[in-house]
Amino acid sequence: MKILVYGAGVIGSIFAFKLKSGGNDVTLLARGKRLNQLKKHGIIIEDKIFNEYFKTDIKVVDRLKPDDYYDLVLIIMQRQQVSEILPILEKNRRVPTFIFMGNNVSGAEEYLKFLDRKRILLGFGGPGGYRKGNSVIAAYVRDYCILYFGELDGTISNRVEYIKDVFQKSEINVKVPENIDAWLKTHAAFISPLAVASYAARGRGKNLVDEDKTITMAIKAFKENLRALGELRIPILPKKFKMMRFIPVCFFKKKLKNLIDSEFGKIALSGHADNAKNEMKKIAMDFRELVWNVKTDMSANDFLYRNSFR
Repeated sequence: MKILVYGAGVIGSIFAFKLKSGGNDVTLLARGKRLNQLKKHGIIIEDKIFNEYFKTDIKVVDRLKPDDYYDLVLIIMQRQQVSEILPILEKNRRVPTFIFMGNNVSGAEEYLKFLDRKRILLGFGGPGGYRKGNSVIAAYVRDYCILYFGELDGTISNRVEYIKDVFQKSEINVKVPENIDAWLKTHAAFISPLAVASYAARGRGKNLVDEDKTITMAIKAFKENLRALGELRIPILPKKFKMMRFIPVCFFKKKLKNLIDSEFGKIALSGHADNAKNEMKKIAMDFRELVWNVKTDMSANDFLYRNSFR
């Protein structure tokens, strides 16, 4: 499969590496310093959990031209950056499928102003991490590279089945939620208060895991967000997240602290959030706009916002 990965950050680099290793014809789009790094050194990934080191040369370009053809283009950029490239994508009439991967509360509405519905899939890829020098620092590269994606209407189309097969042959675990838009909104319901709480703690020179009150408020904010989605009749996906509304805060807090304080948490959660503050702020504000008129009590979210984005 001929694939362009549009965006050479952490997740873009990992996916490009995995897809190339799976025998696909992969090109990575990058700019500036990152473009020069890739030309000189290729993709370098360091898995800090298993102390594994991955390296491969990769084809790189600095733009998508109107007459370029790829079977698939993965858009893997921070949410606030995607708007800037939509006119570029619109000029290309040859690419049949774009998967917009990443945090997204707003769905495909903006994309549909530039691209035909049949060319758009929504998705989310993991794991996270951060860049250091020429390398991508990540966790569980071999075992935890995952893609959630789907059609806008939730159908399991032939192209979804084909893309799933290509990715799984590249050792990328694929999940197709019944409603990818609702899945992305539920994901934002969880990560936005966690990120906001982390920034609030960092603003005081602390780590979130050491701030009992702040992490408690993050859990309460997540529960508020789930109730708000329910009020808006937006499905909560995966369905097991519904039960999190009823899990006692003390139990939830212990599990969450263990996750945040783990090596995986430090790399894929905290490390990613520290290097994507503008995106996390955008997602948090988008989610706040989504639930603005709900009757659900949102006081925990209000507390976190007041103490974070000042």
